[in-house]
Formats: sequence, C-alpha cells, structure tokens
Amino acid sequence: MNIVAVVVTRDRPQLLAQALDALVGQTRPPSGIIVVDNASGMETQQLLATRSDVKVCRLEQNLGGAGGFAVGIETALAAGADWIWLMDDDAIARPNALAQLIDVAHDAQPRTGAVCSAVWEFGKLAPQHRRNFDPATLAEPSVPFSAYQTKFTGIDTASFVGFLLNAHAAVEVGLPLHEFFLAYDDTEYSLRLGKRGWKVLLAPGSIVDHMRSPLARLRHGPFGIKHYYTLRNQLAVFRHYGRARPWRLWLPMVRYAYVALRDHKISSLSLWRRSIRDSRHLTI
Repeated sequence: MNIVAVVVTRDRPQLLAQALDALVGQTRPPSGIIVVDNASGMETQQLLATRSDVKVCRLEQNLGGAGGFAVGIETALAAGADWIWLMDDDAIARPNALAQLIDVAHDAQPRTGAVCSAVWEFGKLAPQHRRNFDPATLAEPSVPFSAYQTKFTGIDTASFVGFLLNAHAAVEVGLPLHEFFLAYDDTEYSLRLGKRGWKVLLAPGSIVDHMRSPLARLRHGPFGIKHYYTLRNQLAVFRHYGRARPWRLWLPMVRYAYVALRDHKISSLSLWRRSIRDSRHLTI
C-alpha cells in the first residue's frame, strides 16, 4: 500500500520540524512525504533544504490551506499514492497513528473515502474536528464522546488534521476548492465525498496532537481575515449542501456580527458585510 503524507506549511519551521519527525517516526511510516510550502520565508526554506526525506512543492504565492492541500493531493496522485495522509504543519502524529488508520481502512466497508484520527488539543480531546451535519437545520454537532469508544464510526465532516484520503475517492470527487483559501475547505470536501457515496470514518485509536496556540481561536482578537473566510465559506457550504429554510443562515451571520461589533471599528463591520456578500458568489 503506497501511502503518501501531505503537509501544508507556512512560516512555522519549528512546528514543521516536529511534524515531519513524527511522520518519519511512525511504527508504520508513510511511503513518502510531500511538503507544500505556501511561499514561506527563508527559515522554512533552510529547514526544508536539510530534509532529504521529503519532497518539497514550493509555491511562489500563498494559496492558503485549501490551495496547498489541492496541490499536495494532486502531487501525491501523480506519484501513484493509494492513500494520502493530510496534515497541517502543527499536527504531531503519535507513533502508531498511521498504523491505526490503516487497520481501520482494511476492516472498513467498501467505498471508504477517508479515515480520520482523533484530534487532541491542549492535552485533551478536541471533538470539534470531527462532526456530523444536518442539512435540514444546518447544525454541525461534534461527534459524541461515545463514538470514541468504538474501533471506527461513520461521520459527516472532518478537518484535514490526520485525514487519510482514499486516492480512488480523490480521483472521483476532485480536489479541495482552492477558492476557499482557508476554513471550511475540509468540511466542503468531506460533504462532497459523502454526496458521491464515499464514507468518512473516525478511527479513535489513531491520535494526532494539534499544537495550535490558544490565541488562534476565532473568539480571540478582532474580526479579521480568518473570520472573513470562515463566515464566507460556511455560508457557501450551507447554501450548497443544506436544505434549511433561509432564516437559518442568519444564525452564523449574527454570531459573527457580534464579534465584528465588539471591535467598535467600522472596518470590522465592513469586512463582516463583505464576507456575506462574497459568499453568494462562491461557486461549489
């Protein structure tokens, strides 16, 4: 089985080094590692120059996580991958993470499109990375904790932190939408897999530690570019995959309006309005 890991990075060389070491140190290491460098600075370039164990795809401009994963998946497919293991540069896979995913992939049902690790943050389970989706209400509840007591279970959506993608599924459904840039590209991709009859599974025995900063949470800081992309892309996904009454789209709008108004800045409110406007022109 040819398994290629894809790591998308931008200017986090210390974390990237840890992530790569964790991949190389797997009890069942991937056949190859592709690093998509999203136009990082010199420090990241110098680190990658020392890593003869990875293939580097250097991008001359930052395409965001969505564009980076699209490039990485395309490159892995061209290399003959059977499965593609998607990772952020701040994701540290525990030693048997890939072996556990492979075990589930062998045992799972036909048309398994992806098998996903459990994600831990700040020393505990981070259930928001693995969710279900109700198209009638647009609810996105985290997978219940009881699901983590099973060998594997079906889910609707997953982040690209420890996302083992079936190459046959990728060929059939295509690449992540680079237009999303960041946020909800993984949600959209998961739902696209499901719409085409591919299953997304959670394998709780596989664990990835996501080393993000607490300050990276959207509730911290002013309404900025991450909020813009999150709201814009969320609304586009809801319109395409949901069948809820239109008033339900107001719920995320109001939630982010609170964040924008809290800043007491016209620029924040303008960016909020722009995210809503632009969501109507985002094609899925």
